[in-house]
Amino acid sequence: MALPLAIQASEPAPEVRFVFAAPSPYTGRFDATRAGLGIALELQRLAREQALPVRIGLRALPLEADRAEVQALLEPQPRVLVVGGSTWSQGSAAPLRRLFELGGGISLQGVRATAFATAGGAHTGGEMVVLDSLRSLMGQGALGFTSGQRLMVFSTDERLDHPAGTFTPLDCWAMGQYARELLLQAHASPDPAQTAALASRLGVDLTYFRRFPRTLASLPPASTKVCAQINALAGPTRPGLAAAASALDRLAPEIRTLFAP
Repeated sequence: MALPLAIQASEPAPEVRFVFAAPSPYTGRFDATRAGLGIALELQRLAREQALPVRIGLRALPLEADRAEVQALLEPQPRVLVVGGSTWSQGSAAPLRRLFELGGGISLQGVRATAFATAGGAHTGGEMVVLDSLRSLMGQGALGFTSGQRLMVFSTDERLDHPAGTFTPLDCWAMGQYARELLLQAHASPDPAQTAALASRLGVDLTYFRRFPRTLASLPPASTKVCAQINALAGPTRPGLAAAASALDRLAPEIRTLFAP
């Protein structure tokens, strides 16, 4: 399905902006940042494959952020806003709470917004982090959405079959599915029929579990590739984040040096 002629002729590519509230006060790792990079890498790959251009923005919440810096994270408003944070005591960790405490008065009217979270275990409150974030975003006027019937929570500890701080191939498959939803939202039409046609083209549907891979062999190569990229970045000193971020067509330098070598 071709883009409307008006979009082709006059509008810049829509921005999908990631805002990371990290590190985790529990692990000291930048798990949410690495998950966001994985999603962004998949988004860029899909945008190129589908010839649906997007501009990817990466923003990081400074640990000592003030209101002006938080305002700079959220303004000017993007087409799609993706907020990522971590879990603490079965709820949102302090950096994510600070983002909404300082930025809650900023209007996000008309912005399509979503959220993901990282958590130590599968049942330690990650879903509450996502839901709290969505409520706060909608309270600022944003149009909240999820990846169909799945909330994006990635657990990075409390497992016997993978080292702490790593994402599984299935996690990275889910990142790719989430990226499809982000691409759909970035290019959604005011006409529901056109958006439904684009969803079909991108392989986006509500019942993601119908396409759920049942074996490692059935995973697409992109899933294992992105896992290798972001798992290599684990560690509190943020090794290699700059190299991974440089693979993206970013809009502008980040507010501070989160992605510096």
